[in-house]
Amino acid sequence: MPADEVFGDCYKKTSYRACLGKSYLDFRVDQRSGKKSWFVKSQWVTSWAFISAENPHSILLTDRRNKARSGRLLRHLQARNMKYLLGLGVPDSDDWPVELGFFVLNISANEARRIGRKFSQHAIVFFICLKPIKLIWLA
Repeated sequence: MPADEVFGDCYKKTSYRACLGKSYLDFRVDQRSGKKSWFVKSQWVTSWAFISAENPHSILLTDRRNKARSGRLLRHLQARNMKYLLGLGVPDSDDWPVELGFFVLNISANEARRIGRKFSQHAIVFFICLKPIKLIWLA
């Protein structure tokens, strides 16, 4: 069965939380952002992708393995001088853990797909100004 049929509802029943120091912004798939763009880290943000390296292909890993994978994703973003915010995927239910991820700022959908595939993810969450937040399947 395709991943979107098995896991689609799970991704849609998750809040994607961008951590902004002592505050945060939550986003949901299919939600329209009320703002055209936002200003963070000395730049306007007109697109972003939430990408996690944890639990590849929706297979639960140990905390230790997930931390190592998140560290590799962080180093990948830093090596490419990409701007990012710490993020969390917070599911509505208790049957899946909160996942660490990153909101990669001002990234193209194609580059976000490449990174998501590199880290064996089923999907990424992507936003571009004035459009609904969407789930992009990588399979």
